[in-house]
Order: sequence, then structure tokens, then C-alpha cells
Amino acid sequence: MLIISMLLLIIMFNITGNIFSDSSPSDKVLVALIPSGEVITRIDMGSATLERVGRGWRLLPAEQGIDNQVLNEAISHWQSARLEPIELDSLTGATVVNVWLAGQSAPRRYLFFQMAGDMFVQYPVQGAQLYKVINLTWPQLFLMDIPHA
Repeated sequence: MLIISMLLLIIMFNITGNIFSDSSPSDKVLVALIPSGEVITRIDMGSATLERVGRGWRLLPAEQGIDNQVLNEAISHWQSARLEPIELDSLTGATVVNVWLAGQSAPRRYLFFQMAGDMFVQYPVQGAQLYKVINLTWPQLFLMDIPHA
């Protein structure tokens, strides 16, 4: 009887656990593109994919003259990107980026926009809120400033 009552209590707490929470996931404001402490395993940027191979990285399709140090810097840019919420109407012409994190079964899907030299991002899982990337440029995130051999 004690076991059954304990199981019922566990079920009740699981069902009612979110009732006492003030905010829903869509109410949380992002401050970083990649959550602190998360490990990137792959970034799909449409025409290019950056993926972890052992302790290093590789870019697909392969580009001549790009060494692992440059790819490490690119990953560092993604992990250090800071966001600021903005009030702006919806934008068009999104670049879809899927970021795979270690331990996650599905990627984080982002929509990136360029407008007047600024870079904006939307994380649709959390609604239509737009964010401005405040510390990086488009070429830094999208591997456009990599010197080619």
C-alpha cells in the first residue's frame, strides 16, 4: 500500500509540476546563441557543414587551405555570440541553421537575417522574438572571413 501511495504522489507531482512555474519556455529571453556549457557537435549552414571529428573539426564540402585552428575559432564564435532582444517586424530571406549539441536528439534550428549590416536571429521554438547578435558579424559566424589558399 505504501508503494502505491508513493507512486501516486510521484505521478501527481509530475503532472502538477509546471503549474507553479511563472514562465513558459517561450517567455525566456535568450542572452547567448548557444547555452552556456553546451558542446556543439555539428553546424549545418545550408551550403556548408561544420562537424566535430575527434578533437578537431572538418568543413564539408572541404575547402583547401582551411586548418583546424581556423575551424576552432569559428566554433568559438558560435559559442560566444551574444544576443539582445529587439522589437522589429518579421523579416524575410532567412538563412536556416541547425546546430547539433551533445546529448540532444534534435538540432536547435535558428533563422538568421541580414539587414543594413546587422545580423538578427530567431529561435522559433521560443516564438517569434527577434534578437540582434551584438558582438559578431555575419562573416565571422558563416565562415566568410576564412582566408583561402
